Amino acid sequence: MKIREITSISSGINERRNPQGTIYYLGASDFVGANTLDRLIEPSLMPSPKLEKHFLNKDDVVVLAKGYNGFVAHSILDDSKPMVASSIFMVLRNTINSVLPQYIAWYINLESTQNELRGYSRGTALPAINRTILGDLDVKIPSLSIQKNIVAIDQLKKQESKLTTQLDKLKTIQLELLLKNKIQA
Repeated sequence: MKIREITSISSGINERRNPQGTIYYLGASDFVGANTLDRLIEPSLMPSPKLEKHFLNKDDVVVLAKGYNGFVAHSILDDSKPMVASSIFMVLRNTINSVLPQYIAWYINLESTQNELRGYSRGTALPAINRTILGDLDVKIPSLSIQKNIVAIDQLKKQESKLTTQLDKLKTIQLELLLKNKIQA
């Protein structure tokens, strides 16, 4: 199925930041990992009635529409803070019941899908995709139970990678301390 048959696609918005704002304005650098927002992000938009329809909801998917590092998709897992996506994103929402939004994000983030999107992207200075390119993307849709398993396995793989990185840092510190003690002895 094409993404446009599975979910609605809209663009993020372009707004002026304000340090007194109370609404979070998501940019590409606000994600520190897959589906993980930087804990230090600060709200930067002033409330207005026009913003409310752009608030991100749990299970929305934001897809980076411009950039050198691919067109990464993130699932919004928490909507306890009022957030809107900046214009660098496209927002997928109102996904049909037979498809998990997290599965769509996983599928978009596959290397083969990223290569396909890069092939269709426009621009030489800054590769970009538009709503049509993303909407025309074919997504293979397995049963809901298989989608749930894929999402769970993907989350476990990401957790493993994070733990491996932490373990490597600890081993480096341990080795440095051990060698430093040898030098000082």
